[in-house]
Amino acid sequence: MRIGQNPARIDTPAYTPQKIGLASLVFIPHLEGYFQHGLNVLRAHLMSLHAHTETPFDLLVFDNGSCREVKDFLNEMQAAGWIRWLISSEVNLGKTGALNWILSAMPNPVIGYSDSDVFFRRGWLQASLDILEGFPQVGIVTAQPCFFDILRGEGKAAAGVFTPEQIDMYSPEAWVVEEYCRGINAPADLRQRYLHTPLPLVRNTQGVAAVLGASHMQFIAYREVLQQVLPLPATRGLSPEEDRVFNQRIDDLGYLHLSTPHPWVVHMGNTIDTQLQPEVEAVLHTTVPTPSQPAATPAGSLPRRWLGRLAKAKPFKRYFVQLYNALYEIYSER
Repeated sequence: MRIGQNPARIDTPAYTPQKIGLASLVFIPHLEGYFQHGLNVLRAHLMSLHAHTETPFDLLVFDNGSCREVKDFLNEMQAAGWIRWLISSEVNLGKTGALNWILSAMPNPVIGYSDSDVFFRRGWLQASLDILEGFPQVGIVTAQPCFFDILRGEGKAAAGVFTPEQIDMYSPEAWVVEEYCRGINAPADLRQRYLHTPLPLVRNTQGVAAVLGASHMQFIAYREVLQQVLPLPATRGLSPEEDRVFNQRIDDLGYLHLSTPHPWVVHMGNTIDTQLQPEVEAVLHTTVPTPSQPAATPAGSLPRRWLGRLAKAKPFKRYFVQLYNALYEIYSER
């Protein structure tokens, strides 16, 4: 039995998603050992994302079975307006399992994904969009030069777009390599290999440069491209083999893996190192509002449209809710 009328029927508009949707995947099962600094890293990740993303965006956070302290923190962040959509899983679905949910659900035309231990620098999104929108057949774009590409040497899409003459070799500065290596805890021999191994670089007609190769740690892509690779196999919590399926399917479809020559993002790992600490401190001491996008007013009678707008205005909203509830109680007792 229904009493009264659902107030959502009175010209309540649905939310209109932003063009850009960003997603973060969180898994911090406890705050001990390897994960003892997990909350600090997660806080730096979310704050840098807001502080250094100048284009309006929707943020989805997928909690993949984290501990109670992390879930409470994420709920507080959403209540404060920092998170648009929060999905909280009791169990770990695995990285690719969570990606199946994220990439299927997000309605935004351009989707960005990131592990929750990535720090964002100002300008990261525009640099990524310059590549995404400036090259043909782009699959995913990472905002950090890709030193390790799962498909490097095996991917076929790049060969179908670029001739050998269009590919130059690029050697990043030493600090860029060292920063990357600290994020993955690379051993000394691997550091030396990356320091002395140039990366393949291409340019478009506007002079925008991109490194061939991308990482599934962080990327942006068009939604229509990402949905073509779903569903991904999801049998393990974190599986290089299942990650490879994601990359391989993009390549098989003829789409490119590209990355920025400059490190606009940093892989923090499970702790914040001293070199990055000043940048982290800078964003932790800033407050960044997350404005809600005004929803479009649906068609309807003029009085009802204005009533809906007035009811949603902050100074009047509480009084309208109280009035509605009082009238509902009176009506339901009749």
